[in-house]
Amino acid sequence: MKSILLVDDETIICAEFKRTLRRFGFHVEAAHTLEAALRSIRKAQFDAILVEFNLRSERAAHPRTGNGLRLIHQLRAAQTKAPVLMFTAMEGEPYKTVSLEAGADDFILKTDGIRRLLTRLQTRIDQNAPESGRELAHRFGRNASKPRKAVRAAVLAR
Repeated sequence: MKSILLVDDETIICAEFKRTLRRFGFHVEAAHTLEAALRSIRKAQFDAILVEFNLRSERAAHPRTGNGLRLIHQLRAAQTKAPVLMFTAMEGEPYKTVSLEAGADDFILKTDGIRRLLTRLQTRIDQNAPESGRELAHRFGRNASKPRKAVRAAVLAR
């Protein structure tokens, strides 16, 4: 089971995405602040990390000023191996550009839909750990020889 850290300070939205990702076979841990995310990362290894752009901080004078970017900078400085995906409602080219420049591996809008999230998430995990493709093929049956097709089949079957 692949492990995801979902970093989002909107607890209701976070809970919904957590339930959805679990339904598709991921183990999901949630963190609601920058500091909580760092504590979780110190305690456990994750196959991928989803980060909200406007993340709350426990200490900042302006608690929601791009702390998702700050988290990504810190993860990259620490040479975190897990793919980091900016997963946000902040739409527009400037948000995407600064996220990728900060070191995010991908940029996904929350409004893009679960199929796109699952596909891009699984693609990034597969790129980081090539053996995960065989695991998915086994899990979803012999017809799912390619990981993306396996995720797609699972999404369409639900």
